[in-house]
Amino acid sequence: MIVVLGSFDGFHKGHQALFEVARDASDRMDMPWGVMTFVPHPQIVLGNGCFVPLFTDSERDFIASFLNIPDFIKIPFSDVKDLNPKDFIEELGSRYKARGIVVGENFKFGKHRSGDVEFLKSYLTKKGWFFAAIPPFKIDGSVVSSSLVRQLVKKGYMQQTEAMLGYPYFIIAPVTEGDHRGRILGFPTANLPASELKLLPPKGVYATAVLAHGKWWSGALNIGYNPTFERGDEIRIEVHLDQFEGDLYGEMIAVLLLAQIREEKKFESAEGLVAQMKDDVERIREICRPWFYRREGLLFSLKECWKSYEYRLKVTNYNRISR
Repeated sequence: MIVVLGSFDGFHKGHQALFEVARDASDRMDMPWGVMTFVPHPQIVLGNGCFVPLFTDSERDFIASFLNIPDFIKIPFSDVKDLNPKDFIEELGSRYKARGIVVGENFKFGKHRSGDVEFLKSYLTKKGWFFAAIPPFKIDGSVVSSSLVRQLVKKGYMQQTEAMLGYPYFIIAPVTEGDHRGRILGFPTANLPASELKLLPPKGVYATAVLAHGKWWSGALNIGYNPTFERGDEIRIEVHLDQFEGDLYGEMIAVLLLAQIREEKKFESAEGLVAQMKDDVERIREICRPWFYRREGLLFSLKECWKSYEYRLKVTNYNRISR
């Protein structure tokens, strides 16, 4: 197997360039290929406790399926974090039948990050393995990296984030029971749980594309503390699906974040909030209509991928309940 190796906090265009090299080598050498990463993310274990991944493990599974990665292998980081570079490579060969490795030029691995591309090139050449180290991928002169994507998400720059990823930043989560206040106000919302292992953009309202009931809807997503009514410190994620009628409780939905349209604001009255929500919905329609047209192919591919993803979720949940 040819292994694309990395921490892979999501899969941006730089990572996708690695996949293309592995896919091409796989075709030429008649050898399978796959992506190998670590769980949890190494920075969660080795960092200062402030690291929050871009995507949850379940969301990474969805992206891997969308990108047609044939084999997505997750290694427990605790199993390999104390291995020296040589032993780590030998482990890949014996346990995972690796016979080739593709990495980015700046890749570090092994205990104390003591292994690098020079070591890989020398060691793998002696073993007769395929090896490729790919230079950084750039867009408009900027190196595409997970750290850059994280900075863009933290600032709410969703269009720039989409350019770096090749697809919009998104949230996949089950719809949970809320307080039904949105329905009372005439704007029912689907409430989504906030994960500690998911980086969220700044508080505010976002134009979104929402996949629910097998269809794409334009949506107004609010991330924040609902200050008009609440005084708590628990973050809330709520999305209103434009023109949707029905019940989504318990269903998994995918929410693509397209653009931030305003910051979170406290209103003096419910009437003031309703007036603003009407304006918000009009604004998201203006954003979503042309975006849906431009990205029709992407939306179709994501929806097709979602069908198999939903099936795997149902099978996983059934097996968990049946034990």
